[in-house]
Amino acid sequence: MRHWYAVQCKAKEDHRAEEHLNNQGFHVFRPMLRQRRRRSGRMATVTESLFPRYLFIELDDVTDNWAPIRSTRGVLGLVRFGTYPTPVPSSIIDTLTRQLDPETGCVDLTQTTDYKPNEPVQITEGPFAGYQGLFQARNGEERVIVLLDVMQQSQRITLPEQAISRS
Repeated sequence: MRHWYAVQCKAKEDHRAEEHLNNQGFHVFRPMLRQRRRRSGRMATVTESLFPRYLFIELDDVTDNWAPIRSTRGVLGLVRFGTYPTPVPSSIIDTLTRQLDPETGCVDLTQTTDYKPNEPVQITEGPFAGYQGLFQARNGEERVIVLLDVMQQSQRITLPEQAISRS
């Protein structure tokens, strides 16, 4: 019977472990994540492991030879609770695979949210956190303009897009 198991990898060697396990004929799953991060003062799209230092491997309890796994480059070992490796429920792997973008093969957090003009938004970060405003427009790739009532006057303020959410 085949089960999924979690493999712990050496720091920053998930890719190496995945590559070497695949070369040995194992069925490996390393979910990836695409997101926007600040790099050198600018926002950039980065792709990285969803679970840094971990990946999943599908093994047959009877027929597969598990011995090569622990000596594979980049691998520390199988995740164990007690003496034996603990299977990961298939439902978790199924849920993760359903969340992958078919084009990129990643969980994609780079998608921008499309706000409509005059749509109510909640400011979640910065000095105006907690206030509600009205979305006005986009100002470049990462910034938005929000109409905010401050001291009974409407003010247009520019915020990072991640600083707002739908009300």
